[in-house]
Amino acid sequence: MSPSDVDCSWLPDHQLHVIATLAHVDHTIDHLLRLTHDYSERGPITFTEVIRGGRAEAVVKAVAPLPQAVPRLVADALTQLRAVLEHTLYAEVEAGFGRPLTEEEGRGVEMPAAVDAGAFAKWLRDGRRRRPAPLHAGTPLVQRIERLQPFQRRNPDEHPLRLLAVYTNLAKHRAPALLEPRLGAVYPDDPRSDLTVALPLKPRPQPGDGLPLREGDVLASAPRGTRAHFSFVTTVSLQRPHTGVWSIAAHELQLLEEWVRTIAIPVLVTGSHEVSPLPPQLDIEVGREDLRGALAAAGRAPAVVRARDRITAAVARATLVEILAPSVEGPEAETLRTWLSSLEDTAVVEHAVRLGEVSGRPHELIELCRELIGEALSHKERASRPSRTDEGHA
Repeated sequence: MSPSDVDCSWLPDHQLHVIATLAHVDHTIDHLLRLTHDYSERGPITFTEVIRGGRAEAVVKAVAPLPQAVPRLVADALTQLRAVLEHTLYAEVEAGFGRPLTEEEGRGVEMPAAVDAGAFAKWLRDGRRRRPAPLHAGTPLVQRIERLQPFQRRNPDEHPLRLLAVYTNLAKHRAPALLEPRLGAVYPDDPRSDLTVALPLKPRPQPGDGLPLREGDVLASAPRGTRAHFSFVTTVSLQRPHTGVWSIAAHELQLLEEWVRTIAIPVLVTGSHEVSPLPPQLDIEVGREDLRGALAAAGRAPAVVRARDRITAAVARATLVEILAPSVEGPEAETLRTWLSSLEDTAVVEHAVRLGEVSGRPHELIELCRELIGEALSHKERASRPSRTDEGHA
């Protein structure tokens, strides 16, 4: 979707604040994912070989601790996602009054997360807090709130609002977030090898998949005397406090960020989510006089999607060097790496896709390889030319 396809005119001026908060959440998630990617790239598991009977086992020797920033960044993102719902609701009530709320009126504004209809009815008639008129039973705003309640789903415990409530309650009162590195999968490099693995690779991981990583755990085993190479996937996973289920942190954050941005806020403001989605990415480290005007240039790809694109591009860069260079250690490889690092991630992935498409057609493959090598050499030549400034000082 291009900026011209997006129309956020449905968002009234009194709700423009949500754009900045969503951008802050996106920036926080992006920072978090860069940390977890670096952690995974360093190889958090060290293991040793242990002989037991007729088999050689790869046993976990140590697991590197997660950076302490990780659970706190997760908690920050989740807290801000819940906060933006409360802020949206407050702004909507205040707009209904056409004036700032009194202290007493403000205390009656809150976003419930009811797991059954009875709990929601109890919230409505809670005598301890006098609800302002827009939050009385039967009003349009209350109907919108009701549409977003966990009890509307067959399993309320998996509803995004329920998840936000339990995560942020934990962060406020007990711990930032319950995270740990876990084993996502183990798989043989050669599928024909006689290797037994602790956790086979799944094409689509689901919440609850994976295993804890502890010293002494066996990752894989093979008959003694054979060489069976294997690879493994580690995940940084987040535990749901109310069910104990572990979910990959990036997946959980994507689920909740997307729900708040594309479902919850539109429903609270308009009564429907059939509107153009709000953009997730905006630079809020600079002051802006026209926040609405900045929406046209705001990024449309959430942090989790951008992180996946970065990983895909990193793999594509390495693959292109392996294909195009005579040796990954030679000067040609360095020329290719320099050129590829100058390109946007999307361009690198496009080059890799093009190579894959012609891989079965030798003549086209050779021509495309020559073309890409030519681009790398042209980039090197341009980079080696003196700039006008350099020439002036010669």
